[in-house]
Amino acid sequence: MPDRLYDKERLKQLIHYVIWKAGARPGFGATKLYKSAWFSDARSFVLLGKSITGAEYIRQQHGPIPKYGIQVRSELASVGYISQEQDSNGHWRFKALLPAKEEWFSPQEREHIDYWVSNIAENHTANSISEESHDLGWEIAKMNEVLPFYSILASRIKEPNERQMEWAKRRARELGLP
Repeated sequence: MPDRLYDKERLKQLIHYVIWKAGARPGFGATKLYKSAWFSDARSFVLLGKSITGAEYIRQQHGPIPKYGIQVRSELASVGYISQEQDSNGHWRFKALLPAKEEWFSPQEREHIDYWVSNIAENHTANSISEESHDLGWEIAKMNEVLPFYSILASRIKEPNERQMEWAKRRARELGLP
């Protein structure tokens, strides 16, 4: 299925929206920002039939990042929509200086974005969400290679981790299965 064409303005709006929603939270740096964008875009592609931005994401050490993510962040900062700075450990910190324009996104798209921003901000560290994005699609891509949105589906064939196996065993016992 063909995706929407890349729309730089929609990527800017997505990055701004994510920063507006969670950028000022402690520990919400570049890794969580890019994972929020990746999961929002890729899951929208799978569930709605098209991504939010049409942006290309590339494989990097800590997971998929938008190919033009750094450029877009710099542009948002230069026009006064966000502030961004690196701390002494090299971690990025963000703050929205203006409210994001929610009308850029359909209600379904906002639902996807809000879910991933909230989930990542509240339930993950940068390391745990990076691990989550290191699915089979990411693993088989070469460094700096574009990851198609459908590569997110490759995670469905991975072996369950220890936590998932414990849940499955507990659930089987609850259901009286051997």
